[in-house]
Amino acid sequence: MSKQHNLPVEPAHDDTIQCLFFSPKLGSDSLLWGELCLQLNNSIKNLTQDYIWHRDEFIVYAPIIQDANSDLPHHLCSTTCFGDNLEDEWYIVYVILEISKQYKELIIQVKDNDGDFLLIESANFLQSWANPESTENRVFIHDHHIHIIQPEVASLENKLELQEALEIISETPHLTKSSREIQQAILNRIGSYPEKLNEHLHKAVVHIPSDLATLLTMKPSLVAPIVDAYCNHDMIDAKYCKNIDYNDCVTVEIKFTKFLYAMLLHSKLINHAKQYMQTDNNKKKVLGLKLTLGYQIIMSRATNNMFLSKEYDRFLNNLKQNGYFKNNIEGSKEYNNLIEKAHHYYSTVECPVSSNVSQKISKLLALEDFIVVKNSIKNSLVEHLDYGGDNEDWLNVHPQQLNELLHNRYGNKSNLKNDDILTSQRITKELSSFLNKTSDYEGIETTRNEDSDQEIVFESDQFVSCIEKMLNLLSTGEKGGTETEDSEDDFDIMSTNEDDDDDDCDIELRTKLEKGSENLKDDTTVLQNIILSMKEEKASSGPSSNLMSVLGVSKTELLDSDDEQI
Repeated sequence: MSKQHNLPVEPAHDDTIQCLFFSPKLGSDSLLWGELCLQLNNSIKNLTQDYIWHRDEFIVYAPIIQDANSDLPHHLCSTTCFGDNLEDEWYIVYVILEISKQYKELIIQVKDNDGDFLLIESANFLQSWANPESTENRVFIHDHHIHIIQPEVASLENKLELQEALEIISETPHLTKSSREIQQAILNRIGSYPEKLNEHLHKAVVHIPSDLATLLTMKPSLVAPIVDAYCNHDMIDAKYCKNIDYNDCVTVEIKFTKFLYAMLLHSKLINHAKQYMQTDNNKKKVLGLKLTLGYQIIMSRATNNMFLSKEYDRFLNNLKQNGYFKNNIEGSKEYNNLIEKAHHYYSTVECPVSSNVSQKISKLLALEDFIVVKNSIKNSLVEHLDYGGDNEDWLNVHPQQLNELLHNRYGNKSNLKNDDILTSQRITKELSSFLNKTSDYEGIETTRNEDSDQEIVFESDQFVSCIEKMLNLLSTGEKGGTETEDSEDDFDIMSTNEDDDDDDCDIELRTKLEKGSENLKDDTTVLQNIILSMKEEKASSGPSSNLMSVLGVSKTELLDSDDEQI
């Protein structure tokens, strides 16, 4: 759960969302801030009680050190790593919007490692002045709305200080409320929570030791760190799994997120753990064994006393260097109070995930209800049922479903009309149009700067003509034959003040093209090579897909047209 003491403008780690909660009305009264922190966490708990966090749980806490010299006003904060599941980030935005309706004095700043990601989501509706440099301290959540401080409200000439921004939103919220389009873009991305919760869950029947079954029944969210521990184990973790207690097992229904279930299902079983399967590869037992191994890894990683760990020593030294103990003598009443506060902060905010989870597990094992729940599970009839869990059809996404998903998420940005056919001629025509444009650091422009002297002038029409001639030349199958009369002009596409007497270079270039590009016969082959390049890119972006996207041709459109229209 590694967090940062001194909060940066943006989170220092990837896959992390940072929220700062301000309330100008509370001033610097630490008791009032402590009470607000408790109330917020209670509200968050009520909103998220059925949610399974992929990594960190969303909690709000007061900074353990409030730096009087800091530019940050008094605040509460949360730093949550959502890992690979981006849905956690947007669920947090939903929760923040909900609690901002209840606590109307709150002004909340939300960022991730990309910065103001709320603006990124609503980029299609932003005014031209908004960019990452100009929107610093201008984007907040207040009273269930996105607020953006426009240049008309606070000039862009000088950096807007955070304190000033908070005063503007607190005193004149009607001037900063974002447009309906921006607000709706954010709400559309969040989706229809809390109804949406069930869409992300998957129930599966697994065969696991009764103690683990009891723990997951009492606290279902423990499945996330257990799955993560197994799926991301290393060689040292694997050694912990050579001898495990895979006895006294029961068959129970476990609730996963679809993301976690897919991770666990498709992860490879540790080789030396296969001895526990014998000849039985039943899915319930395979999944159960993986969960058991993940549980073993977590408990093996954790130290007996988290406050004797190296991580805690570093945390404590950081506090000492920042004057946390205020010259109080070690062992004094005030010093002990500060240590107790530091222990609570470390155990809930700073300690490693395995230590945090093992602490929760130890508390559950010590409860009197643990034995009661365990006996109840053993006496249940689940293992005698044929029920195997929820349907798994969602694991298989058909091409049409993927296209619809991408269209709903990103829209259809193609410049091609519905009746246009993605032929080789169409693509090369679009390429020719693209070559008539120039670009600077802000992107493609449709006009060319003619004022500069001594610059290389790119003649796009002549370039296309040259390419066509080369393709025609190569398609004749000549290798080292007689040159055509136009060969001296074929490559005259770059003009400067120098003389163009490069016949030898022309011949050399032609020879290299003949050797390395023999299969570039016509437009169809060029397009096939582009499609092949896109397929090699797989799910990632690359030169070919980036070029086609500029032309208004999406990767999915071109690949879908591969079988029928080329």
